[in-house]
Amino acid sequence: METMPPITISPVLREAVESKVEELEQAKKVFNKRYDLDARRSSETHVVKRLKLIINDLNKFDPELCDEDELDIIARYIEQAENDRSVSKARLIKLEEQIWSKVYFHRNRLAVSSFHANLMKEAMDAGVHAATSTSGATTELDDFEVVENELDDILERFEKETFVPEDVDVAAIDSYLSGLFVNRAEQRYLEEIRDDLNEFGEDLLTDGMDIDQDFLMWCITDLLKSDRVSEDKKRTLEGYLQSPVVLRELMATISAKSIRYWDFKDAEKGLPVTARQNAKGHCIVAEEYLIDMLFLHAMGIGWAMKLQKGLEASGRHCPAFAVKPPTPWGYTKREYYLGRMSPGPDIATNPTPASTCVCGRTCTVCQPVSVLPPAPMPPPHIVHMPPPPPPQVLVINNHRKCNSRRKTEPWWPVYPPPPPPKLPVNGLRNIDYIDNFFMSRLPEQQGCTPKSTSLEVTQAELIKTLAVEAKLRAALGEGVDASSVCFESLASSLPHKTILTVLKFLGVPEMMIEFFQRFLSAKLNTGPAVRGASDRILRRARGVPEGHALELFFTEAIMFFLEFSVRQNTGNYLYRIGDYGYYVEAFDAENSCGRHIDEFASVMGLNATFALEQEIGLVTITTGGLVLENDKIAAYARGIKKRLSTCTTVLEWVRVWNSTAGTYAAHLFGPLAEIFGKPHLDAVKSAYNTIFDIILDGQDLTSYVTKLLTSHLSRPLPNPPFAIDALVYLPQAYGGLGVLNPFITMNLAHDLPADPDAAIKEYIATEDAFYQRAAEHFAQLPPDAHTRKLEKLFNNDATRIESTLGADHDPTKFISKEDLFATRAVWSFTSHTLPQGSSSQAHVPTPCFSTLYQSLLREPIDELLEADTIVDEVRRLAGKGDMKSWNRLSEEEKWVLQMYGDECFDVYGGLEMWCSEFVPLEILKAVRGTGWDGDDDEMSSVSDMTEP
Repeated sequence: METMPPITISPVLREAVESKVEELEQAKKVFNKRYDLDARRSSETHVVKRLKLIINDLNKFDPELCDEDELDIIARYIEQAENDRSVSKARLIKLEEQIWSKVYFHRNRLAVSSFHANLMKEAMDAGVHAATSTSGATTELDDFEVVENELDDILERFEKETFVPEDVDVAAIDSYLSGLFVNRAEQRYLEEIRDDLNEFGEDLLTDGMDIDQDFLMWCITDLLKSDRVSEDKKRTLEGYLQSPVVLRELMATISAKSIRYWDFKDAEKGLPVTARQNAKGHCIVAEEYLIDMLFLHAMGIGWAMKLQKGLEASGRHCPAFAVKPPTPWGYTKREYYLGRMSPGPDIATNPTPASTCVCGRTCTVCQPVSVLPPAPMPPPHIVHMPPPPPPQVLVINNHRKCNSRRKTEPWWPVYPPPPPPKLPVNGLRNIDYIDNFFMSRLPEQQGCTPKSTSLEVTQAELIKTLAVEAKLRAALGEGVDASSVCFESLASSLPHKTILTVLKFLGVPEMMIEFFQRFLSAKLNTGPAVRGASDRILRRARGVPEGHALELFFTEAIMFFLEFSVRQNTGNYLYRIGDYGYYVEAFDAENSCGRHIDEFASVMGLNATFALEQEIGLVTITTGGLVLENDKIAAYARGIKKRLSTCTTVLEWVRVWNSTAGTYAAHLFGPLAEIFGKPHLDAVKSAYNTIFDIILDGQDLTSYVTKLLTSHLSRPLPNPPFAIDALVYLPQAYGGLGVLNPFITMNLAHDLPADPDAAIKEYIATEDAFYQRAAEHFAQLPPDAHTRKLEKLFNNDATRIESTLGADHDPTKFISKEDLFATRAVWSFTSHTLPQGSSSQAHVPTPCFSTLYQSLLREPIDELLEADTIVDEVRRLAGKGDMKSWNRLSEEEKWVLQMYGDECFDVYGGLEMWCSEFVPLEILKAVRGTGWDGDDDEMSSVSDMTEP
């Protein structure tokens, strides 16, 4: 997962950093001179006198190095030793070593602080060299090592997509969109979305882009992550972040821009077009001027947040996305075969008077009474062990008032509340889709700033969800079609008429439509920067820049209607990641997802390519689980190795490592979930060993990083003062480099089931046993019971009987197993309690499909056995700097602290490896590229650097 790129430090901040580093070096020099151990021991041979000297110095200069009262206690021991010869010399030497260990620990911590200062200086120097190096289009292309014919192919494809218009039928688009909203409830939600977007647009036209500093800073940091922004512009943006005065002026400039009359700066000259490299290879980018770039980014994110708010409400409440309730005849059918249903989360109440059982005994199978929840019974009398003490509650009783402060206990037994009822699987699917996938690219407004879910998180959840859907349907005998669709070059090939028609349909004001049209149809200059030729100015006729904030708004506004159509017409979900969509449906479905996707693409002017397999990341999803693509894994490792080889500083190497090979890539290999089990865990361990061998040339990670440090610092790292393993792996908050290791994450998942299909097999066995018991019980009914049931449930109406039980039904024959469990995802069987028969018969559990479904999605994490020494030390340090409390640490951080904690105690006297007060922490985080991921403890690094 990519982190925020490190920023270039301004000269003013650099001077402040250098001053603090000088203070560190001076403090270290003074401390080492004050406590020169060899000089002390050579000049004074009497151990008691040496003890007195060191205690006096510590009391005078560094009392904070010892625990409270520790020096006073040792001083009393020495006082005794002066007149008591029973105190042995060995004991006195041990006390001396105990005191000197405090000095050693602090000296080692100062050395680690200097170590980090040197790495930070290396990173800042590299930033200066990068800033002063020559840059430009020619240099960038040289760095790409793109041969001339390859560049020509890229340019040819870009010009074909951008300058050749795609003609679409606007009336057909409008008709298609209107046809999706057929009932009044759906039309009401559409009108609410239209009203919200129209009001937002009118406010923008009236008041302009009114943004605050937090939102502007978020936009700047978001642009710094973008591949479409040149390095020169990124350095300028980094400078903006470090100047509160500039930020305030930028806010005023953006707010003053008129949306009605806006156009690109020097619009007639055309935006310069250049070639640039990103994670996908090479691309063509239209360079926007900085103010235009910030203005448009703020505009796009603002519209995206407003769209997200409206669409989320639609997804949660609109009938098209809602779970379809069970049919009335479905209730009656189950009641006929299984008997009266007890109330549950998936049962609607329909009171019918009770009647005498036709078989002459208490029975739910032949009691054809519709559902009516019984009156609640009083709690049973407890004669065995009492329940745990209840919480304190307010009790009203008949006792007289008392002035005592003692709280009155309840006089009735208090029972814990029952567990919440299980939702049917269809309900769980719907919640999972809305929460994790529906319009997941759109940012959500939290306070004044956006919050968005990363693509990696969504993709990891998608791999797990698709695998569960495919495997369950196949294991339960359902035909399954797991396919994918790719919208080729979605952003760059979007017809402008499609975009504008959809925006009009959503209620965007006409004046805003004109603004968006000016943005879309901007003139581009493909001459000097790319071809090295004279100006060649053409107007953009199709597409929108990929990765642009307005591209996010445009594409999601359009693709919403695709997700809406698929869900409305098929009852299935379309899961989208970027230009790709994935779906799982019944095999050879007549009303298939593919048909509606193809219709949508045809109307909107898009190119859709279908595939019969689902490839995501480095795996292929099958009905049997995940298949790792070994060729892709090796290529992935070589790509990481190439990126690491270009790193010029240690901190840059650590940042790239942590964002790639150092973190378990669930979005590429799939989460460590129960659906995949230990076979998948073993496979990804083998894959990561291959990745490590390729990147590290067969070395272990610790040795590789140690050699890297030695080569960059041009000196060895002896122990002490450097506990190298702890120094490499401990989090930065404790003074470590924070190098991540994916094998820790994999080791924490060792509780995965050995057989990932065991839970499914157990569930199928439960269904079989439940069906057998239900069939046996149905067969035991008296001969006239079926006739009585038909009369009471259907009033002997042949049409109702045929529509519910089937045309060829036999009243005395039990329903088939396939028919009985065909609706297992619609409602659960916990609403039916079958008689268990004689006491000699084994209990038959009720199959719960929801429990199985949720268990397969679970990602078990081993709970570590906590070492008291480590936990106590973490709690002691919590709140100092960026050190967190134990409960706020990740499981990986807990593992590292416990694994290397003993080494830290031996060399540093605790888990804190450095003197963080001597290190410019905010600048260190800035050059490392941390503090930009939204964590509350680290996000302050941005604001702290800009606050006056």
